[in-house]
Amino acid sequence: MAQLKSANLSIKKPLAPVYLLFGAQDFLIQLMKKNLTSEALSEEERDFNLSRYDLTESPLEHAIEDAETIPFFGEKKVVIMDHAFFLTGERTKTKVEQTVDRLEDYLDHPSESTVLIIVAPYEKLDRRKKIVKRLEKTAAVYELSHLSDTALFQLLEQVAQKYGSQYTREGHEQMMTAVGPHLGQLANEVGKCALYCGTERPIDAQAVEEIGSKSLETNVFLLVNQVMHQKTAEALELFHELVRMKEEPLKLLALLERQFRIVYQAGRYQEAGYTQNSIASKISVHPYAVKLALQQTRAFSSALLQHALKRCAETDFQIKTGQMDKILALELLILSISGKVA
Repeated sequence: MAQLKSANLSIKKPLAPVYLLFGAQDFLIQLMKKNLTSEALSEEERDFNLSRYDLTESPLEHAIEDAETIPFFGEKKVVIMDHAFFLTGERTKTKVEQTVDRLEDYLDHPSESTVLIIVAPYEKLDRRKKIVKRLEKTAAVYELSHLSDTALFQLLEQVAQKYGSQYTREGHEQMMTAVGPHLGQLANEVGKCALYCGTERPIDAQAVEEIGSKSLETNVFLLVNQVMHQKTAEALELFHELVRMKEEPLKLLALLERQFRIVYQAGRYQEAGYTQNSIASKISVHPYAVKLALQQTRAFSSALLQHALKRCAETDFQIKTGQMDKILALELLILSISGKVA
């Protein structure tokens, strides 16, 4: 019976003959593929005994035939099958139609000298499918999706340690606020900060503020905060900065409305007794987005958030019907909501 390891990168030895990696965190999937390959093969062996197949372009049979052949100058070989779209219900553009009979036969008698890594970079598997059920019974299955904050901190701490730098909790909080829960981007930003700080200076909040980037969603979060705290000048300055960065005003409006709605819904669910993770599931956003929204609910009344949502809808209508220039409409929206705060 296979084990399901949710966002866990530890590898049990000896290596399993078949691994299934799935989930929405591409950074984790790539890291897990790298870890498995490193465990199975030395640097020298990879030139001869590492094969990759994109199943949206290559027939499944070719990968299975490769997995069944013996290694060349070594004890193990690794065969990676990327984009196993037939394991999910999502529609995917492909150049080939895959039949899974060959894979089902292979799972009955997998090669002892091959580590077969099947990658399905999708949020969910279609567990109604026979092949998915077979894999969950016979393969080592890793779900690489959401990480707990503790696991995320430890992972980013390891990124910093590769550069000989110290990643602090204070820096982590600032990094999450600036970047959000995007793991690949977080790892890149931690790497940048580690190069900046070196071995002499820890990666603290100040260091992150000095060198770190901000995602569009984070800038919108800050814009909402500025509006709600009547920092109208700062809000308008940030808005114009985003426009100078070629961000489309209608897109900014949609993100503003989304953030106001998340804050409003999070507050209502919290009042009803829901936990942070339950709220995230209810409104289909990342738990960290809920954490930030709940911080904003303490400062903003339900009536104010309803007013903000109403004004967003009115502004959207005015822009799309040609009644008002996009930039002017957003400026007036910011002034209207900020002026209502009192």
